[in-house]
Amino acid sequence: MAKKGTALGALGALLDRSLVQIAEASADARMYDRLAIYEVADVWDNNTFPLFHAATAFTSIGRERRASAALAWMADLGPGRRSWMVEQAQAAGQPLEQILPPSVAEPLHSRDSRGRVRPPFMPLTAESALELGTDYDLAAAQVRTLLLERVGTRLTGSLVMTAPRRYDAGLQAGAPPELFLRLKDVTDVGFDSDDRMGVALQCGTEGIVVGVGAGGRVRATSGTAHPDDPAWHLSTAGRAADQRTPAREEQTRRTPERRRPQPEGAVLVAARILHRVMLEIRMVGHSHLADRIPVQLLASALAGAGTDILAAGARRGGRREKAFHYLVETWIKNGGPALTPWFTDELRRIIREERLPDTTKAWVEGITAPGATRPHLVIAPDLDLPPEGELRFAKYTVAHTRHEIPQDSFATVVLAHPPTEQDSPNRPWRLRALKVDDVSRFRLRADAFDGPHGLRTVGETLSVEALVLGHDALNVHGGKAGP
Repeated sequence: MAKKGTALGALGALLDRSLVQIAEASADARMYDRLAIYEVADVWDNNTFPLFHAATAFTSIGRERRASAALAWMADLGPGRRSWMVEQAQAAGQPLEQILPPSVAEPLHSRDSRGRVRPPFMPLTAESALELGTDYDLAAAQVRTLLLERVGTRLTGSLVMTAPRRYDAGLQAGAPPELFLRLKDVTDVGFDSDDRMGVALQCGTEGIVVGVGAGGRVRATSGTAHPDDPAWHLSTAGRAADQRTPAREEQTRRTPERRRPQPEGAVLVAARILHRVMLEIRMVGHSHLADRIPVQLLASALAGAGTDILAAGARRGGRREKAFHYLVETWIKNGGPALTPWFTDELRRIIREERLPDTTKAWVEGITAPGATRPHLVIAPDLDLPPEGELRFAKYTVAHTRHEIPQDSFATVVLAHPPTEQDSPNRPWRLRALKVDDVSRFRLRADAFDGPHGLRTVGETLSVEALVLGHDALNVHGGKAGP
């Protein structure tokens, strides 16, 4: 086991803490934190193999050197990633701040490959609201997407709107740009898809008010704004930023990840399994799959994996191979019958795609369960729709064309619901994702997120034609549902 205060110990502790965070964020459907689950799992897309590379170095000095490099690469993604690493390592009793290289302040603006200055994600303040209003005609803006989501106990939101430019974009004019607003700690919502033309931004010491149409609004305590505008460098704000932003060759760039040798044998099998588990969990980033990915089962199956990987990696030769055999088999055992088909499918995929020693192949074939497998692990939703639920997520997108590709209107709703009549009374609350296509009307009030409400639907169980929550706190109608 790695000592406390070492880079290797901190690296393993970060994986252990990640699995704990994911398990906690998914433990209760009424407190489900989809964004936290996604963001933590996403860390291990590019950092799983560096962890195994560090854990399996020949000497303790080599393991520590590789772990330091892996931590530096992980933290180099930005201040947010670095803060998360320090916080989680500290929670695990592993001081990390002194191990990482000194932090480097990021410039407010950067440049693209052609040297053009790019717009930042800027805090929504009175000054930034004035800046947006100077370059874009907000009174003529149209809300394209509205999203509200409970993140744990907090209500967050975002709006995407198209707005005509007030400046001359020349040949780059094209379609109107999209403005992204992300809002934290939302306190009030009133939205009607029939009243989404025109946006007014008010930002002050008491928070943010986004007025939509004649009577709509979204109130929040803070937020950020970002113009998705290829001609932004020609705007008033863009021209000012260009004067104070260094040339592209003078800006600090992220150091490319160092090439490393591929793990071998059972080490490679374990690395591939861990990587695939994290990618599977990360699928909750697609809101319509939130009820179909068994996050809790996957995180529980690999609990303590960081510590176990370091212990197995410190062994040599055949003892290391056996240690990783035992580790993978333990993950499969912890997953139980519900995850056996998934582990079977992934192990067979590894045999097909990787060059493994014959002894490793024989081991994998020996622990692969017989029978059919599934290409993608999902939990099928119940056939019956719940009679009530607590709203966790609501998203509406109007029909539009983006990059010359037509997009249909739709709404996605995620609920936490109690046991139904067919369930055991002791069964925990569960998530349920519903989708309405070809939306003709979408209305949402803040009280839709206040406790459980009765649910009325029309249509099938997966893609309904109409959905009403409470006393019209949420009311979604598709084109086939009628008035």
